[in-house]
Amino acid sequence: MVEKRCATCRWWRPHFHYPTVGYCALHHKITTDDDYCDRWEPVRVEKGKFYWCETCRRRLSWEEALEHIRAGHRVYEAAYVEPDVREEIVAAME
Repeated sequence: MVEKRCATCRWWRPHFHYPTVGYCALHHKITTDDDYCDRWEPVRVEKGKFYWCETCRRRLSWEEALEHIRAGHRVYEAAYVEPDVREEIVAAME
């Protein structure tokens, strides 16, 4: 049985740089990996989609996603990248 928390939910997108923080695509808000709500659903892999392996930090096909899940990796539909990350990049270059 999978523990019900954001980090195991199909709607959660882990932050690209901070893995204990993420974005809930269902509620459109930032959460921590330990939070959860009554709309929790387990991660599902669907044919033809692409996924994000947080363990390997790379994009996967649906076939690869199934292999990574069997290997115990943390697989999600996507990673969350801050929309304002471009501002941080520009500031760092100045």
